[in-house]
This record gives sequence, C-alpha cells and structure tokens, in this order.
Amino acid sequence: MIFGPDLTALREAAKNLARSHFVDRAEADGTPATLRAMYVMKAAEAASVQAGGSSALIEGEAALRGVTPAELATTILDMAKQSADLELARMKVNVDIEAAASAADVINILNKLGLDLKMFA
Repeated sequence: MIFGPDLTALREAAKNLARSHFVDRAEADGTPATLRAMYVMKAAEAASVQAGGSSALIEGEAALRGVTPAELATTILDMAKQSADLELARMKVNVDIEAAASAADVINILNKLGLDLKMFA
C-alpha cells in the first residue's frame, strides 16, 4: 500500500521547491527586480558592442569605469552567462523531475540539490 501524494502531485511540489531554490540562488545578491531588468537590457547592449556595434550606455559606463567598451561588454556578458547557466540548471531539474519514474527518483533529484521535500509538515 502506498501512502502520500500521487506522483503527479509530488512532481509539482518538487518543481515548486526547486524553483524556490534557484530563485533564492539567483537573488542572493539582493539586486531588486527593476535593476535586474536593466541588466537584461545591458546584456543586449553588450552583445551589440561585441558584434562591432555601439551603445551609448556601454560606452558611457566604460568611460566612467576607465575600461574599454569591449572590456565592459565582456564582463557584462560573462555575468549574463552565469544567470543563463543557473536557468539551464533549473530547467534540467524540472525535466528530470518530469521524467522521474517514482517518488524515490523525485526525492533523489531534490536531495542532489540539498533539498528535502516535506509534504506533510
């Protein structure tokens, strides 16, 4: 006899817990959401600079920092890659949870992240 939620409910709870885990990691630096939105724009501007274009924003900040626009663009894109890597890790966990064949598999996926699903706490 099996006690507890069905596998579909367990998967959803696990994905919610994993999402919270990755959001906490992404927001650990305390940057407000509005500033994060600016970073998305800066990444697009930085990509334009790396592709040979120009950006008043990147050029202005580079001048303030005493670096070249290309150097600043590289730094910005490296930071954006860290965020992209974190998002890919989150998506992999979601896909793995969806593919889990049993509750034990779901729990093992969470345990690899250092997470413990407490459905009945």
